[in-house]
Amino acid sequence: MKRKSNCLATILFLIYLALLVWIILFKLQFSISDLDKVRSINLIPFHYDKEVGAAFHLTEVLENFLIFVPMGIYLQMLLPRTKLYVKFMLIAGTSFLLETMQYILAVGRSDITDVLTNTAGGLLGLAVYSMAARLIGNRIKANRLFSILAGIVSVVVIGLLGFLLFVNR
Repeated sequence: MKRKSNCLATILFLIYLALLVWIILFKLQFSISDLDKVRSINLIPFHYDKEVGAAFHLTEVLENFLIFVPMGIYLQMLLPRTKLYVKFMLIAGTSFLLETMQYILAVGRSDITDVLTNTAGGLLGLAVYSMAARLIGNRIKANRLFSILAGIVSVVVIGLLGFLLFVNR
């Protein structure tokens, strides 16, 4: 049973990673030609142009934070015995890699703020899973709960994306 649960969590994590790449690198576009060709880098945390409103930046920070919460949860599920600093490095490294790829591919603005907020979101995911496992009192039951929730969210998101693809044709 434990092995079956791990297999489901692994599949859901791979789906999450594919969606993460599609969202961050490909900006939810169905065609690469629709992407803006932008190559810029910001190395000053929480520094923004005055042209764009503060509400936009707050929304972007919140979105970057929330999109990495599942990564922390999945890492707790799939790597229960791995040290916290290793999970931290995996989260920060994934965020850094995606920001670097945006710059290399010229498909977005690489921003240190994104790396910081993504990493903070992943750390929240680690904490949420740990607290839930303690409240439930059992990692296996916590894994089952989070696998069910992740499965439901994955089906809904894939259904919505399928609908969007159908409508855009």
